Amino acid sequence: MLDQIRDHQLARVRVGIDALLASNRFYAKRLHPVRTWDDFERLPFTTKRELVADQAAEPPFGTNLTYPLEHYVRLHQTSGSSGGRPLRWLDTADSWEWWCRIWAEHVYAAAGVSASDRVFLAFSFGPFIGFWSAFEGSKRLGALTMTGGSMTTEQRLDAILELDATVLVCTPTYALRLADAAASAGVDLAASAIRVTMHAGEVGASIPATRALIESTYGARCYDHTGMSELGPTGFGCPDGLGVHLVENEFVFEVLPEGADQVPGRTIPDGRGELVATNLGRWGSPVVRYRTGDVVDVTRAGCSCGSELPLARGGILGRVDDMFTVRGVNLYPAQVEEVVRRYPDVIEFQITHRRESHMDEVTLVLEVEPSRHAVLDVLSTELRKLLGVRVACRAVDPGTLLRPELKSRRVVRL
Repeated sequence: MLDQIRDHQLARVRVGIDALLASNRFYAKRLHPVRTWDDFERLPFTTKRELVADQAAEPPFGTNLTYPLEHYVRLHQTSGSSGGRPLRWLDTADSWEWWCRIWAEHVYAAAGVSASDRVFLAFSFGPFIGFWSAFEGSKRLGALTMTGGSMTTEQRLDAILELDATVLVCTPTYALRLADAAASAGVDLAASAIRVTMHAGEVGASIPATRALIESTYGARCYDHTGMSELGPTGFGCPDGLGVHLVENEFVFEVLPEGADQVPGRTIPDGRGELVATNLGRWGSPVVRYRTGDVVDVTRAGCSCGSELPLARGGILGRVDDMFTVRGVNLYPAQVEEVVRRYPDVIEFQITHRRESHMDEVTLVLEVEPSRHAVLDVLSTELRKLLGVRVACRAVDPGTLLRPELKSRRVVRL
């Protein structure tokens, strides 16, 4: 199967790169014709910084457009959750169809979602593409698709219950926010019609402790999903909960070993490192060998769920730019979350990172009821045992930390 996929990928890459060389100003000066995989591996990587700079230099859309503007039908933009300038991204009718097909045929299909489901999207429906691709993918399935735009959390909870929604789509953090609202209202979500929850934007749904918390709270199966506004819907949750399967027939995936530079030939077909991807169905506004910043551990050894697509074990393990160092030990927020979510007394958490006297200082800020502060010492001991480093813990009152609908900001650098 791998040889067939590689032949399929290369055929699409050849045609796509030829189109970019002919009319895409951003890529025409960066690329060369591709006829073999050796040709492909000599192409330079693309970074988000370059895309942001391009749009800043030639606003509003930059030069990464292969066709005249009248060929594009959708405008979306990145969430800007990292604090940088959001990217605006255009899609043609064909590339938008590509987005929605992947959602229907891979993301929803892997979770067993069908036309008989009622899908509730707990999003505000701004310009972020994740809302709209989930909506259109559900619509393509023929499912009853319900939006929670402009609703409060309490109104969304009421709608989910009154309309007998069977599928909930939102970030993992917001699923837990809905659960908090349900608990406050005396509602047992496990008794609702929800049978599937689907999550993106954060790593939580592939973290065993977080997934288990969501599943027990909702009495439902929890599925992860990966994707990026500038890249596309890259992966779907493994039905056996082992991570995320990468949609290799629609992307070229590579894994760049952590710490490697852009020297050709340094990519590897599997293993741990930064995920690099090229989309194969979005040539109107593509990314070629795009450094996602996502840390993954990929295997092609086959999966118990039966999928032959490569598996990113444990989903996205972290972001290259989210890594923090404590006493010489490199850590990712997902490692902390895996420990924290084991303790039901902790309602929510955040990591603060600061430099003092040339040293990295990290504090774990925890929402805990005043009567439950004893959990701080227990958690500190557990973190030191499992992560090999002491992390200071500080309690704040419930409701202090934000619960955004989009990506949670787990690490705050002071």
